[in-house]
Amino acid sequence: MEELRKDGTCFVCGSENPRGLKIRVRRWEKGATFEFEADGVFRGWNKYLHGGVISLLFDELLGWTSRYFGYKALTARLEVRYRRPVPVGSRLTFRGELEGERKGVLFIRTLALFEDGTVAAEGKGTMMVVGREDSP
Repeated sequence: MEELRKDGTCFVCGSENPRGLKIRVRRWEKGATFEFEADGVFRGWNKYLHGGVISLLFDELLGWTSRYFGYKALTARLEVRYRRPVPVGSRLTFRGELEGERKGVLFIRTLALFEDGTVAAEGKGTMMVVGREDSP
């Protein structure tokens, strides 16, 4: 397997990807977080955010949460539970939290929250550890 390295071409967070989302992920005490506005270009059914966008963003949280705790890891599994439809134009806060590690597998919880704190979606993922980060 080729060495994993972070560069600017990631579709979700890469600043050098001209068609990417350019999400700005930040570290928080339990993992990773970022803000996202449900722009109309991401719609599914007429006035709602496509659920696949939430899955995509949860997958990004898995990677960044792993990285912030010093791991190089790849997604092994991601489960999403949609709690409420997300109207286009909504602002969401995404959070990933490392819950544990066992035998080279990381367990991470994800949340998408409306501005009032209501849960739009929640998830859980497992990441296969393939190495350690030098400096996350």
